Amino acid sequence: MSQPVIVAENLRKEFGRVVALRGVSFQVEAGAFFTIFGRNGAGKSTLLSIISGMASATDGNIRVFGEDPAERTHRHKLSVISHESFLYDNLTALENLSFYGKLYQVADLNDRMHDVLHQVGLHHRRFDLVRTFSRGMVQRLTIARAILHNPDLFLLDEPFTGLDQHATEMLIGLMEALKSQGKTILLTTHDLQIGLRLSSRFMILERQRVVETGSVEGLTEEMLRRKYFSLISSGEAGQ
Repeated sequence: MSQPVIVAENLRKEFGRVVALRGVSFQVEAGAFFTIFGRNGAGKSTLLSIISGMASATDGNIRVFGEDPAERTHRHKLSVISHESFLYDNLTALENLSFYGKLYQVADLNDRMHDVLHQVGLHHRRFDLVRTFSRGMVQRLTIARAILHNPDLFLLDEPFTGLDQHATEMLIGLMEALKSQGKTILLTTHDLQIGLRLSSRFMILERQRVVETGSVEGLTEEMLRRKYFSLISSGEAGQ
């Protein structure tokens, strides 16, 4: 059996007196689509920051591709898609992709840039400055940036925030395509419908702790909704 892509053991993260994660443990197998559900403040974004290597845990152990993500050894193997674009407003779409492509030493970069722009429906805007783009277009270019170097692991942190229905369906379609290619995908969202539609496994975070993990096999949206709100209500009662 192959080694899991992500292994987290008793992760704890503190910001001064604020505890953002409390003993979080889970693992994600290669090729899985793993969704983390939870409300704002549950610890989802903090967890993805640690997995991506952009933050370090206060305590516990985390391995991504068998290494400490803080070492950034395997940064070329992963991409982050969130409500933050990491794009440069005063550069064109092509210039942004060229910058990131050279950073990751993408082979056949020119052809690859045009290919990903076609995939996200932005090829006709390739020479336009990002500051002229709508929110949905910025997110499309963010996706193009994320898939440019063909990573093995995608970390998606509330990627649907602020998107219209068309952009949302485009992003869902892309994630389904990545899933069919055997990519490993970790999604955080509070949208139960989308998470259930895409996932093979899920986890629920509440009050910075894991309160449920499982497979989506045989799970309906109504069953998940009842489970989710039951756990959320239990957490509120315990406050």
